[in-house]
Parts: sequence; C-alpha cells; structure tokens
Amino acid sequence: MFLTDYFVFSQPLYSLATGLIFLFVFNFLVTTIKRLFRLPPGPWGLPIVGYYPFLKDESYLEFDSLSKKYGPVYSLKLGQHDVVVICDWDHLKLAFADESLLAKPHELFFEGLIKYPSFAEMSGEHWRSHRRLSLHVLRDLGFGTSKMEEAISKEIQQFLPTISEGKVDFFEKLLPSVSNNISILLFGHNFKYSDPFKVDLDHNMDRVNQAFQFAGLSAFFPWLFKLSTFLGIFRMSVAYNHVLAVEGLLQKEIDKHQAKSGKSEIDDYIDGYLVEQKNRQNKDENDQVYSMGVLRRNLTAFFAAGSETVTATLAWAMMYLIYNPEYQDKIRAEIADVIGFDREPVYTDRNRMPFTIAYLYEAQRIGSIIAVNLLRRASRDTKIGKYNIPKDTIVIFNLWSIHRDPKLWPEPEKFDPNRFLSEDGSKAVKLPYLVPFSGGKRICPGEGLANVELFLYLVNILQKYRVRCDPDVKLSFEATFGVSRRPKYSPPLIFEKIG
Repeated sequence: MFLTDYFVFSQPLYSLATGLIFLFVFNFLVTTIKRLFRLPPGPWGLPIVGYYPFLKDESYLEFDSLSKKYGPVYSLKLGQHDVVVICDWDHLKLAFADESLLAKPHELFFEGLIKYPSFAEMSGEHWRSHRRLSLHVLRDLGFGTSKMEEAISKEIQQFLPTISEGKVDFFEKLLPSVSNNISILLFGHNFKYSDPFKVDLDHNMDRVNQAFQFAGLSAFFPWLFKLSTFLGIFRMSVAYNHVLAVEGLLQKEIDKHQAKSGKSEIDDYIDGYLVEQKNRQNKDENDQVYSMGVLRRNLTAFFAAGSETVTATLAWAMMYLIYNPEYQDKIRAEIADVIGFDREPVYTDRNRMPFTIAYLYEAQRIGSIIAVNLLRRASRDTKIGKYNIPKDTIVIFNLWSIHRDPKLWPEPEKFDPNRFLSEDGSKAVKLPYLVPFSGGKRICPGEGLANVELFLYLVNILQKYRVRCDPDVKLSFEATFGVSRRPKYSPPLIFEKIG
C-alpha cells in the first residue's frame, strides 16, 4: 500500500522531471543545429550560462585569444544570447558600414532597475532622433569651434597649478578638470574643484565607471542581475547605488533649468532637450521619447564618456612619457619651434607638430581605452564577409584586437609614435584602422572634442613641466577595465617646472 501511494504521489513529479529533461535536450539540439548551420564557429559553453563563466575581467583578452583558435569572426553563447565577436579589421570595417548592425540589445544596462534607456542604448528612430538633437544642440553651442577651444584653454590654466607641487595622483587631479569641459556643454557652467556637488558627482561617476563591466551581466542575465543586486553580491548593489546617486545629482541641475523654463535662448544641452521635449509634447502629450528619465540617462552617458575617455588616454600618455623620456624631449622641441614658452597653445598648432600628434595617436592605439565596443544587435539577418549573422544576434567589436594585430602594427606591444609619421617625418598620418572611438554611424559623438582636449592638455603640460616619477618606482602597464581601459597602477607623478 505504501509503495502504491508513493508511486501515485510521485507520478506528477516524475512527469515534471521528464518534461524538464525533454525541454533541456530539445533546447540543446536546437542550439546545436543553429550554431552549426547559421552561426560562425566558436567555443561551446555550459548550459544556461554559456561561455560567460570562462570570461575574465579583461574580456577583450579572452575574445582576442579565442580568435586565434576559431578565426577573426566567431560565435559563442552568453546566457541565452547568441553572440558574434569580430576581431579583425577586414570584417570590422564591413560591420561599421552595415546598417543592420546599428541596433542595440533589447535589454538595458541595469535591466529591471532603471526604466529608461540613454541614447547609447537606443535603436531605430528613437536613437536617430536623439542623435540629431545632440549634434544640433552641441554644434549651436560651439562644439568643435574656437569658442569651445577657448573654454578648454581657460580650464587648463586653472588645472595646471594643481599639479605643480609634490607628488601628484595625476588621474585624481585631471578628472575634475576634464569633467568641467563637458559640464559647460551639458549644464552651461563649470565648477570649482572643491564644490561639494562636483566632488560628489565626480566620485560617484568614477565608481560607476569602475563597476561598468559588471553591468554587462544585466544584458545577458537580467534575472541574475536583479537577484545579485538584491543580495548585494558581485558589487551590483554598490554600482547601482552609485548610478542612483549620479542621477539624483543630475536631477538637481535639471530642476534648476526647469525653474527658468520661460527663457527662450538655449545655453546648454539641458536647455535644448527641454525645448525639444516641450515641442513634442505640444503635438502629443503622451510622447515619452524625450522623458525626464531619458534626459537623466543621456546626461549620465555624456558625462561618463566625456570625462573618462580623455582622462584615461592622458593617463596612458603620461605613463609612456615617463617610460620614454626621449619622447618628452621631441614634443618639447616641437613646442619650442612652433609655440615657444610664452604664449598658450592653440589647436591649429597641431598642423606643425607632427610628432606630438603621432604620439597621441600611439597613446590611443596602445591604450585602447574602448577595448570592446558597446554591444550591437543585428536588426535583421545579415552577412559580414562569408559569416552569417542571424537577426537579434548580439555583436561585439573587439577593438583591442584591431589595435594589437601584428599584421597591421609591426611589434604591436612596442610604444612607437613613428608608425604614425610619414616617411620624411613631416606629417602625422592617422591610419584607418586606428579606431579609438569606434566607427560608422555610431562612432562616439565626442571624438572631435576629445581630440582638442588631448592635444591642448598634453602640450600645455609639457610646455610648463618635465614629467617624471621616483626612480625607484617600477612602472606597470597592467590595466583595469570599466567604461574605459585605464592604468591599473598609476604611480605618483612629479611635475618639475621648466625655466
């Protein structure tokens, strides 16, 4: 009787277990067939999680290593998503030009916890609309003109005295200065370095940048992301709290602008956004394309990209100036010849300073601050070379591989600005496969601003100071990877005044 009762009681559990096993096997067979016939070759991962457990913090290194085994274009599973990774220039330039690879994944960073996407996470007409507005407003504000250059130069003159005494944490000193340049565009004003609002904003933004790699979990495992945030593991709750802190601070700036909503002139990005929002809602009161949530997210994206990329690139540039002091002498020789040591540098000076520009190109190449492009999604079936990419496949551009490809760069691990000089050394030549800001229609919109900042900061610093560190310090070129790839160990720097 007991055995009979047990059998009757267990029958539903047995059926459930059998069904789950069947679904698992069926899913595995479907995935296998799809991988074999529709996707490029690649490594097999584990059930449910795919290849994710095998990726290290520096995922771009693992992606590069896999390309040596499976080819320049390969596929893998991350969670339940099919992912294609592109690791060579021939296929990357095709991908840059492919309209079907402009879309973004359906899931957001911090999926389920943050409701609104930024323009960097949008696809289709919403992305195009926000891109048009951003470019239009920033252009009207003097983006890429002498007006913006004058503001940057003024900021640099405020920055230079902060590095003139003792041993300096260069990244820590530089970040508030660079973020002031983007503050002018976004908020219409900059801040004193000691301003509590700015200190709080820079601190929280830097923490978000450092934890950014963990936000990738949200794209592939939204359920795991929400659970780990709730449980406080994988640093998710910390990263999320810093995101909330940043958006809370940005909302204060938005509130100040809304309090002056009667004005007609546009002085910054927030003004331009609010005007566009009002115009659209006058036509359709339910329009949410330009919501307050999206504005906060856009400001976060602009602020992070505008601050972190320039700061990280200059951090690498300083490291290699110390390691190769002869390059300091070469740049300073160009400064002496073209600018002198009395007047401030201007951006047009770059046309007569080829080695300085070549040095910055090489710093961008070897720094590879955007080692992996923000995720893309195929909006329809497409083909890159001989490789099929089915609709809704996630696509990763491994820019690190491009910048370390020995077929493109002889001795790629060597820091050598001469690779960007013409044969007679009279011109700096930007090679097409130097792609520090990605490429195609989704290239970073701040590339022009970043290039002005990189030149003016570097030249102003070397015009005034000789850069070194303690001779007993052993330089390390290890990196840490968040929003950008930055030096993991940055020694205190000493800036000795010239003359």
